[in-house]
Amino acid sequence: MDQVEESVDSANVGWETFWEAGSRAFQLGRYADAEKLYQKSLTDVKSPESVDSRRSPDEEDTLSNATTAERVVAQAKILSSLGELYLVQGWHVEAEKAYKKAMSLKEKIAGPDSLAVAEILNKLGVIYRAQGKFQEVEPVLRRALTTYEKDASANKLDVATTIETLADFYRAHGKYDLAEPLFQKGLALRESVLGADHQSIGPALQNLALLNHASGKYDSAMPLYERALRISEATWGAEHPSCATILNQQGELFRMKGDFPNAEKTFWRALRIRQTALGVEHPSTAQSLASLALLFHLQCKYDQAEPLYKTLVDLRTKDWGPKHPHVAEMLNNLAEVYQDQGKYSEAEPLYWRALSITQEAQGPEHPSVAKALRNLAELYEEQENYDEADRLFRWGLGVGEKALGSEHPEVTELMARYASLQKRMSENDDDQQSTSWQD
Repeated sequence: MDQVEESVDSANVGWETFWEAGSRAFQLGRYADAEKLYQKSLTDVKSPESVDSRRSPDEEDTLSNATTAERVVAQAKILSSLGELYLVQGWHVEAEKAYKKAMSLKEKIAGPDSLAVAEILNKLGVIYRAQGKFQEVEPVLRRALTTYEKDASANKLDVATTIETLADFYRAHGKYDLAEPLFQKGLALRESVLGADHQSIGPALQNLALLNHASGKYDSAMPLYERALRISEATWGAEHPSCATILNQQGELFRMKGDFPNAEKTFWRALRIRQTALGVEHPSTAQSLASLALLFHLQCKYDQAEPLYKTLVDLRTKDWGPKHPHVAEMLNNLAEVYQDQGKYSEAEPLYWRALSITQEAQGPEHPSVAKALRNLAELYEEQENYDEADRLFRWGLGVGEKALGSEHPEVTELMARYASLQKRMSENDDDQQSTSWQD
């Protein structure tokens, strides 16, 4: 970084050199260096001396208005770069601030309905979704889409990106009827510009396949996955990680259809690609292991599921640390394998450990805590330890109602399970009283 700064400083040039150096650092993944250089560029462009340093004194008066406009354009450009840098790193608060500042400047320069503003609106939609500000996502994406559709000069691929971003938001919130026509429209736009076999058609096909998958249209989803896989293989080669991603999605679809032999074969192929291309400890490799573990679990192949879940606990601990929710998830899954085999003494400490991690990582009133408590309650119920099961169900209900509300489906389901326990406890009391009377 110091050598970069020295070379930039010694050149005695303006903001553009800092911005270009920052962009190079960004591309190389040197994010801290990129941020420093972008900030230097931003500081420099705000200085009149920097913008006007190559103009003679006579030129300054006649061009003052022009240079002020240039400065505003430059600031917007740098802020947009900073926004992208922060977004890539997952720094959503910082990204939002940078993009909003850039958008304010671009609205002054080109107007609120300009394509430059629409581009930032699309980014804000992504940021709001990542932050969980769901009520703000649709308005900004709709505004961006309206701007694009009104301007005949808009790049069709930019329009497609905005359409797909909005569609994916609808898909994630179960609004499949709104998502499907948008995904179809985005795909058609891409095909009209790039052709049917371009590499960027693959992800568009995957989006549509995932939607059909989620909405239960399995027969429609599979040919879309197959076409996306062919494009990925032709573009990157059959052993590329992008192919493994599609294969894993296909495997999940086979599993949902109950076609376990094809699911297993597909999961193994995806796993082998990821192990070779990414390494045995990569998070994507772990995803394939998790898919296989669940498949074996569902088939009651506990001797195959158990070692995979143990491996996943170790991998997630190494990747995320011992107190991360991903670790708790795998501990719960391993505990379920033991519980299903009646190995209650092995399941119990894993469930308690998962609960402790969840409480510490996500807070004692997070919905995931209610799920962890339900797991424990059901474990004790199976062992006829009804008093402890009752305590845990009531605890879980208190957390769930506070976090989600009494009408939420997860809470109403938990209420139904608790009612079932109470009925079972009442019947048990009746049986005991009957036995006592007979004695």
